[in-house]
Amino acid sequence: MHIRESAVEWFRRARLGIFIHWGVYSILGRGEWVMHNEKMSVQEYEKLAGRFNPVEFNADEWVSVFKEAGAKYITFTTKHHDGFCMYDSRLTDYKVTRTPFRRDVLRELVEAAGRMGLKVFFYYSLLDWHHPDYYPLGVTGQYSGRKPGGDWGKYLDYYIGQVRELCENYGEVGGFWFDGWWDKPDADWRLTDLYETIRSLQPSALIGNNHHVDPFPGEDFQIFEQDVPGENTAGFNKAKVSNLPLETCMTINNSWGYNKDDKNYKSSAELIEVLKKVNGLGANLLLNVGPLPSGELDPEQVKRLKEVGAWVRKNYGF
Repeated sequence: MHIRESAVEWFRRARLGIFIHWGVYSILGRGEWVMHNEKMSVQEYEKLAGRFNPVEFNADEWVSVFKEAGAKYITFTTKHHDGFCMYDSRLTDYKVTRTPFRRDVLRELVEAAGRMGLKVFFYYSLLDWHHPDYYPLGVTGQYSGRKPGGDWGKYLDYYIGQVRELCENYGEVGGFWFDGWWDKPDADWRLTDLYETIRSLQPSALIGNNHHVDPFPGEDFQIFEQDVPGENTAGFNKAKVSNLPLETCMTINNSWGYNKDDKNYKSSAELIEVLKKVNGLGANLLLNVGPLPSGELDPEQVKRLKEVGAWVRKNYGF
């Protein structure tokens, strides 16, 4: 069987993954959209990097919890919409290794996952509120402290270059999970170049794009955000259910990134019902955690993950 076909079949059987939204926004504890929602300038938001020092981060502890939950893979935010890189990119100084923490958290997570038999997918935001050449002509970015402008071609070279780094520097990649295309749906994103770059460097890596419309050529799985495939209860998943492998990504409370005021946690029983329903439709559930600025996982989320894991072991045998 072709290496990519084998990866697709593995994904169809995975059933459960863990999504991790973690970045400098966790310091403020008001979610990963805080820069946009509170109209923070680039200069104001950049100050958070100087405060990021998650000394309690332990990749082995994280992955142990995820494995106990019954997850087969992890999807980690290498760069979210704020443009801050949670890995050691050579193409920018706006990255975790230039914070007081200095460590490459992505590398530590990839290595821990490898030791425990979990695959790692890399979330990467096409949308970038920080980069000077991402001119804000889409639905977001108007609060970035910049006027429309910049060199779009330079930005495309930048982001494809960063994906190339992720392909080349972190071993075997389970897949890529792109987001933010919806900010500029009429733009030329050079997706063909992007996908061919991944294929050439990581032939077994799967590609998904959270664009909320029908899958594009070259994509390997279809994403439904906060939604069961085909139901569109979230109101923005416009795509028809395809024949590709399916994935539902969902929060445990109402927030992706850490939000200290969001105590609206789904119960373990509710999460198990979602898992059963999604798996019954042939889709995986990508269940999100929003780690604390200290580097620790949210104890309420850990409690639910372990209870989900007990059900998974009893009913799925892993």
